[in-house]
Amino acid sequence: MPEAVDAMTIDELAQRSGTPTSTIRLYQSKGLLPAPRREGRVGFYGSPHLVRMRLIAQLQADGFSLAGIARLLQAWQEGRALDEILGLEAQVAATWGSPEPLVLTPAELAGRLPGGDLPVELAQRALDIGLMRIEGDVVVIDDPKFLEVGSELAGLGVPLAEIVDEFEILKELMDQVAARFARLFREHIWSTFVEGGLPEGELPDVLINLQHLSQLAEAIVASSLRDSLKRAADRFLVEESDLIQKHGLTETIEPLIRAAGLDAAD
Repeated sequence: MPEAVDAMTIDELAQRSGTPTSTIRLYQSKGLLPAPRREGRVGFYGSPHLVRMRLIAQLQADGFSLAGIARLLQAWQEGRALDEILGLEAQVAATWGSPEPLVLTPAELAGRLPGGDLPVELAQRALDIGLMRIEGDVVVIDDPKFLEVGSELAGLGVPLAEIVDEFEILKELMDQVAARFARLFREHIWSTFVEGGLPEGELPDVLINLQHLSQLAEAIVASSLRDSLKRAADRFLVEESDLIQKHGLTETIEPLIRAAGLDAAD
C-alpha cells in the first residue's frame, strides 16, 4: 500500500493544505493542479499535489493572482527561467491582474445579501452578464468587489433588480471607454510597431506602453467620475434646497456641504 500522503482523497488534501475542496477543484479547472490518480471513481492525490498547493499559497501570499501563478507554473514546466518573465509580468499583472475569485455555495451567497435571498431570475441575470458563474455545486464570483458593493447598496435599500441593472449598464459604459483607449493604442502605437516590421526586440516596450496607457485610462476615468459625482451632488442639493429649508435643516447640512467641498448655492 502507498504511504498515506501519496494516496489522499480530496478531503484529505484539503485538510493537509488548509484549503477548501471547492478551491482545490477551482485550481484543477484552471490548470494549476494536476489531475489526481484515478482508481475507479475515486481520485487520489500525492506529495506533488501537496507541494503544489503550498507553492500556490506562497505565491498568493506574495501577491500573485491565479492567472499569474498559472503563467509562472507553465514557464517553469517549459524550462524557461522565471526571471525572464517575472519583470514584465509583474508590471502587467499590476495593471490587469484579476482579484482572487470568491468561491461560495449558493446558501453562502444568499447569506451575504440582505434578507438572505437571491431570486432565481436575478441569479440568472447575474450569470448572463458575467457577475458570477457556476462551477459544479459552487458559485464563483470572479471580482468580489461587485458582490461587496452590491451587498452594501442593497443594505442601503436599493432593490437587487436595480443593482443588477446598474451593473449591466456600467459594464457597457466601461466597455465603450476601454474601446476608445484601445483605438488610441492601435492607431498611434501598434500601427508604428507593425509598420516597422514587428521587431521582436521592441515587443516588450510595446506591451509596456499598452500597460501604461491602461494605467492612464484608469486614472482619468477615476478623476472624471469624481468630478461628475461632485457635480451631480451639487445639482441634487440645489434641487432639494427648498425642502431642506422648509424643514429647518439648513444650519445642520451647510457645514457638511462645505466639508465635502460641495456648492449647493443657486
